[in-house]
Amino acid sequence: MDEHTLDQFDADVGQLAVEYLRRPPYVAFRHVAELRNEVFTVLDSRHPLDQERRLYLVVGKLCALLAHISADLNHPYEAETHIRTALVCAELTEDNRLRSYARWVQSNVAYWRGDYRRAADIANTARETATAGSDMLRLVSQQARAVAAMQDRSEFSRVIAAAIDVREAGTETELIEEPGVFRFSTGKAAYYASEAYHAMGSREDLQHAQEHARESVYLLSTDPNDQGPSLLAAVTLDLVAAQLTAGELDGAAESLRGVLDTRPELRTVPVVQRVQRIDKQLALTESTPLILDLREQTMLFIAHPAVTPEIPGR
Repeated sequence: MDEHTLDQFDADVGQLAVEYLRRPPYVAFRHVAELRNEVFTVLDSRHPLDQERRLYLVVGKLCALLAHISADLNHPYEAETHIRTALVCAELTEDNRLRSYARWVQSNVAYWRGDYRRAADIANTARETATAGSDMLRLVSQQARAVAAMQDRSEFSRVIAAAIDVREAGTETELIEEPGVFRFSTGKAAYYASEAYHAMGSREDLQHAQEHARESVYLLSTDPNDQGPSLLAAVTLDLVAAQLTAGELDGAAESLRGVLDTRPELRTVPVVQRVQRIDKQLALTESTPLILDLREQTMLFIAHPAVTPEIPGR
C-alpha cells in the first residue's frame, strides 16, 4: 500500500476528531462510520506487518470515536460494541493511548447509566497502562467524578488529589499533542472536578465546584483547540448547578439561558442529563416567576434531545 494513503487515513482520523467537537453528533457519526468501513475493506487484503498495524490503529480510533458518539446519542449498547472492537485493535497494535481513550469512553457509558462503581473501577484499572499525561489526566478525572457520585468521601479525597496533582504536573504542550476530542485538556479536567465537587455536596465542596466551573468556562471558551458547543454547554451547566446551590439565582438564570438556546441536534446525553439535574434543583427552589419560567424552558429543552436518524454502517 502507498504510504501516502496511510498518512491520509491518519490525517482523516485527526480531522474527524476535531469535527466531532464542532458538528452535530449524528453528522460526525456518518463520516466516521464511512471511513471505518473503507479501512476495514482495505484490511481484507494482506499488507506488510507495519502497515497492518497502522491500519488497525486507524480502525481502533474510528471505533472508539463511534463508541463516544453512540454514548452521546444515548445508545449505550452500540457504544459497548464499538468499544470492544477498539480494545481488540489496541491489543493488536499495543497502543496505550487508544486503550486509555476506549476505556474512558467505556467508563463514561457506565457513569451515565448510573453504574458509578463500574465507572470508577474501569477508569482506575485503565490508569495502570496510561503512559501519557493527557491519558492519565482523563482517567483520574473520570474516576474522581464517578467516586464522587457514590458519595465515598475517603476515596474521593484520595482520587481528586491525584487528579489535581496530574493536572498541575502536566504541561500544555503535552496535552495538545492529540487532536480534537482525543485531547483531554486542563479545561476539561476542571469541568470534571467541578462536577465531582458538586456531587460531594458540602459547603466547602460547593465552593470548590463553582471555582472549578468558572475556571473551566474560561479555559474552554478561550482555547481554540477545545471550542465545541456541546462541551461548553455541559461546563456551563455545572456552573449553573453550583450557582443555584449557592443561592445565586440571577447569575444561574443568566448562565442557564445561554445553554437553553443550544440547537436540538447538539443536545447530547451529558447535556440533557445535566439539564434534568438543574430542573430538579429548580423544583426545590421557591416558585417565583423567574423559577417558573426557567422550569418551563428546561422542560422544553429536555423534550427535544439530539436524535439519531438512520445511519449507514452502524
